[in-house]
Amino acid sequence: MLKEVRRFLFFTFFSSWLLWGTLALLTQFHLLTFGSALSYILFILGGVTPAICEIWLKKKYSSKAEFTSFIGNIKNPRYPFVWYVLTIGLAFLACFLPTLWGGATMKNPLYLAFINVPIMIIGGGLEEIGWRGYLQPTLQKRWSPFTSTLIVGAIWAIWHLPLWFVVGSNQLNMNFLWFTLIALALSFLLTVIYLATKSIFLCMIFHAFINSFWEVYIPETNVSSALLTLLLALIIFTAFEIYRQKASE
Repeated sequence: MLKEVRRFLFFTFFSSWLLWGTLALLTQFHLLTFGSALSYILFILGGVTPAICEIWLKKKYSSKAEFTSFIGNIKNPRYPFVWYVLTIGLAFLACFLPTLWGGATMKNPLYLAFINVPIMIIGGGLEEIGWRGYLQPTLQKRWSPFTSTLIVGAIWAIWHLPLWFVVGSNQLNMNFLWFTLIALALSFLLTVIYLATKSIFLCMIFHAFINSFWEVYIPETNVSSALLTLLLALIIFTAFEIYRQKASE
């Protein structure tokens, strides 16, 4: 199991950091402007590598039946309507609630979030094929959902690190500790969605809506706000785990 995890992480980090590192160097030396066509190609390709690497590895090392089931999970939108409401609702709460304690400011109309979702599937959602589609359930074969979520959340945050060196990127002005805490908070919410539904598709929808709602509720990247968001996510996760354990008795 750990050999498979190391293989996935090696290929994912190597390919993403090569692409994003190239983008960072080109912008640092003023050879490329972030916002140009080439910069977006490097940016997007780096972001979808968790999906590409996992699909490639699954194809290479799994049986045909396992691979077909995995791809089917990615493409399957047939879940009860209530789970779409809960998935989008959790994403909304994670982005809206910080406005109540000064952690975010509403700067655009809410409908913009729904318009941006298809774009954000590519610009974020596809990552979940690797993170929640593979890494989270694989780690849970050895550790608890709580511990596995902490590991995935930390890896997820560190994976984004090269973007902090891309001149012109949104990350350049973000507090990395804030981002790490938010990544952990979102990881706990994504674990709830995945454990309840086993759906990669719904995890992709959640991620896409998070990125979309952040275009409406612009976050103030302060650590105290991130801690409150993490606390909220932990309360939801804990309540779900208590319910899940009672349901299995």
